[in-house]
Amino acid sequence: MNIQTNPNKIEQTSAGFPLVTEAPIRSNFLPEDRLRALGVALAKSEVKDLFGLAPFEFQARIRDSAKKILEVYRSTNAAQAKGETITPAAQWLLDNNYLVEETIFQVKRDLPRRFYRQLPTLTLGDRTVLPRAFVVAWSYVEHSDSSVSANMFKAIVEGFQSVEPMKIGELWALPSLLRFVLIENLRRIAVRVDRTRQMRHIANEVADRVLATDDNADRTRILSNYSAHAQDTTFATQLLYRLRDGSQNAGRALEWLEGELEKTGSDAEEIIISEHQTLSSGNVTTGNIIRGLRLINDVDWTVWFEGVSRIDTLLREKTDFADLDFFSRDQYRTAIEQLARRSELSEYRVAEKAIELAGHTPGVTDASGVPETADPDVHTDVGFFLVGPRRQELEKAIGYRPPFYVTFKRAFASAGWMGIVGPVFLLTALLLVLSGRALANLGLSVESITLMLALFAVPASEGALAFFNTVVALFLKPTRLVGYDYNKHGIPAEARTLVVVPSLIGSRDDVEENIRNIEVHHLANTAEEIHFALLSDWPDSKTEIDAADIEILQYARDEIARLNARYPSEGSPRFYLLHRRRLYNQAQGCWMGWERKRGKLHELNLLLRGDSDTTFLPLDVPLPEKVVYVMTLDADTRTTRDAVSSLVGKLAHPLNRPHFDPVKRVVTAGYTILQPRITASLTSGDDASFFQRVFSANRGLDPYVFAVSDVYQDVFGDGSFTGKGLYHVDAFEAALKNRIDENTILSHDLLEGALSRAALVTDVELVEDYPTRYSVDASRHHRWARGDWQLLGYIFDPRSGVPALSRWKMVDNLRRSVTPIFWVMACVAGWTLLPFTQAAQWQALMILSLFMAPTFDIVNGILPKSGDQTPRGHFSALARDTVFGTALVALKVLLMAHLAWMMGDAIIRTIYRLFVSRQNLLEWRTASQAAKGGNDLGAYYGMMYGAVIIGVVGLAIPVLADSTGAFVAFFFAIFWIASPAVACWISRSAETEDRLRISSADIQVLRTFARRTWHYFETFVT
Repeated sequence: MNIQTNPNKIEQTSAGFPLVTEAPIRSNFLPEDRLRALGVALAKSEVKDLFGLAPFEFQARIRDSAKKILEVYRSTNAAQAKGETITPAAQWLLDNNYLVEETIFQVKRDLPRRFYRQLPTLTLGDRTVLPRAFVVAWSYVEHSDSSVSANMFKAIVEGFQSVEPMKIGELWALPSLLRFVLIENLRRIAVRVDRTRQMRHIANEVADRVLATDDNADRTRILSNYSAHAQDTTFATQLLYRLRDGSQNAGRALEWLEGELEKTGSDAEEIIISEHQTLSSGNVTTGNIIRGLRLINDVDWTVWFEGVSRIDTLLREKTDFADLDFFSRDQYRTAIEQLARRSELSEYRVAEKAIELAGHTPGVTDASGVPETADPDVHTDVGFFLVGPRRQELEKAIGYRPPFYVTFKRAFASAGWMGIVGPVFLLTALLLVLSGRALANLGLSVESITLMLALFAVPASEGALAFFNTVVALFLKPTRLVGYDYNKHGIPAEARTLVVVPSLIGSRDDVEENIRNIEVHHLANTAEEIHFALLSDWPDSKTEIDAADIEILQYARDEIARLNARYPSEGSPRFYLLHRRRLYNQAQGCWMGWERKRGKLHELNLLLRGDSDTTFLPLDVPLPEKVVYVMTLDADTRTTRDAVSSLVGKLAHPLNRPHFDPVKRVVTAGYTILQPRITASLTSGDDASFFQRVFSANRGLDPYVFAVSDVYQDVFGDGSFTGKGLYHVDAFEAALKNRIDENTILSHDLLEGALSRAALVTDVELVEDYPTRYSVDASRHHRWARGDWQLLGYIFDPRSGVPALSRWKMVDNLRRSVTPIFWVMACVAGWTLLPFTQAAQWQALMILSLFMAPTFDIVNGILPKSGDQTPRGHFSALARDTVFGTALVALKVLLMAHLAWMMGDAIIRTIYRLFVSRQNLLEWRTASQAAKGGNDLGAYYGMMYGAVIIGVVGLAIPVLADSTGAFVAFFFAIFWIASPAVACWISRSAETEDRLRISSADIQVLRTFARRTWHYFETFVT
């Protein structure tokens, strides 16, 4: 930090003279009112230029700043290590270099070149063209001495917007641009710090040489080389400091220095004062910059943004915008940006136009979600025009020109199920044609080729569909449903919700587990208008009731009472037990709960609407009145924090409220069911197994296991209900009334979602345990397959009311269930009809077709998609994904024979029961019941004997046909015959994390420390 008394002369000095640095970004300090006036002047282009600004390329400048600051940091750090004295400004840099590097990374990430070039510009008085937001940020730093204050910064932005509203993107860019200008100022000061250190070093060298010589001629010659340096205040001040020791040599050198200063009209006292002022101002500015960078990280810029955005202010004044959650508000803003970008209107005018259209639309919708008019297109919320079904009306009103990808997506969505079936059919046909040509070149007969292609068609369709979904997902952004922020404002009484857990209670352990889960659900969702109920049945029995049943029921009632005592609430109790009596089911040949889970929910809905004609036992206290929504969860499902409030907020919004047409008996707009995203729990603990780790680590488009963002929701706005979600009671009952016959449907979730409209909510997550044992997983796959084939009547009956897209989902489930069967048969055909080399190639094709999506994901993941990851972290994650993907492929191939046998059993069993016996269609085995089975080798061979049969037969056929492909068959026969043993091994409990082995004495010491720590906080923390 030095003031050059004659910069022009200094620039003409020798190469050994440090270059003159740029001046810090610092002008006169302005208070808040004058900052607001400055913003007005900037908007009117009345400011001629910006102090210290020279033209530069943004991205190149931030990279160069990072390089310069790092160089100064390293040189200063080395100087300090040598014992040199450094200034406070340099110390600021040394202590906070990590913060500077983090800020530079944030600027590079948040202000990419394309975004920066899109920012609106203004022209200064000197004809310089710069982004408006950049000019605002630079002017603020210039007139605040780099001291950051959210309110002061808001003042200059509000002043600017009083003349011209800034765009949404500009306002979001302001914090990053502020960071950039602060880094630019720090760069200038850092370079000055380094130059100052160099000048002091030169002055010290000159002093050492002068004081070491007694020859006047030598002294004069030495000093004559530094006449230009004497003009620099840092050099002069340091030399004065060194020469004031009273010696004769020093006195003559001082005479020379004072003479040089007189030539420039200065003296020793003046340059010392000037240097100290420069040092002080530099130290203050550097401290302001560092504190400002920290403050920028601490400020909640979303709140600040919404406080200065004119568009937000307009929407808050005219609509219920303030009641929405942040992501919904941001969705509205993004829509306004997109619409304005492709039209002639400003963002502010687009928002005004949307409000105008919504305000002139007649009709209202009541709080229960039932419109006063039968026309589903009559809505008054601005969201319908920004992100809803009436957006094209707004586009037409503002002259919006949709880009190609929007037009293509809309055309794709309008194609419905054919938009999926068509491309998948073409991809499948392409695979078959290529395979047919390859087989023809081997000289196979037409009959053999036809057989192999017929068997390969289903596995090929699996690969084609997986590849199609994966590729389409690369170009789609997951959709978010608009919703109210009930997490912040609380659930209102008109959106009262009941969370229910349908369950079977056959023992005290079952009761305790369910009570514990309900308590955890409450602790995660503590809103006042949320109540919880255990919907319980006794297990199937040969008798209606016995003493053990009564004892278990009483125990459950006592536990619910204990919960209500622990968590008291005003008015209705927080927790309920709704238990049903058994009815004799002739088709099942036992006493059981009517229609199992479907019956529970149906009777619950009737009970909530005052119909007491149900099988529920009498309640001690009535259920809460006017329950609008029911959240149904499985016994092994865990809710995340405020998940219920988030779902209720979305379903209560006019965009999503169900609108039921009583004439057509369908939900014509909105949704009846919201299906949250389901994530497998962490595979840790004593019960975790290798099977669980592998199969829960890779998430595909299996709608039964993982409800992830998919093509159906992102393109068609249609999700799949998997039995865990929130539904609107009245719309649910109205849509399903008299739609499903008794004793016919086992897997009712998909059908219910199809008939009443379900949506996938990707930003609300539930956690569910993935089975730790293969036997449990196989049991539920068998049950799912039986449930899928029971929907045959709904698929092929045009009067069933199932939409075409949902029919395709059901057909796709059937196709998925027969895929293992056709895959195994195609493999055996290849081993039998092809020689060894071609049989091995055919087998590789079969494996690739089944696992095309995981393979594509791994290949696509080779290059990093984000600059946030380090190369080591990226490739470590890629290696982990590759290992898990390979393990998944290996295990699925190993277990394929049993899966084929199991699917065949499920299909044949279901068809027989549907069309012949009409018995046992509601056969159900819960996960807990399946888990109680054996987990030893004998139990697995007893369960998976079909895999052994397929292994033996699959080897016998090519051997009897005398085909060399039998060598390939031999290896797979070994794998499949041994698959029960492998399944048993991977299902055993395994330590998934490193364990710390601690002695008993150490455990006692650690527990003592823990108790003391807890006692401290319990005593002193309120």
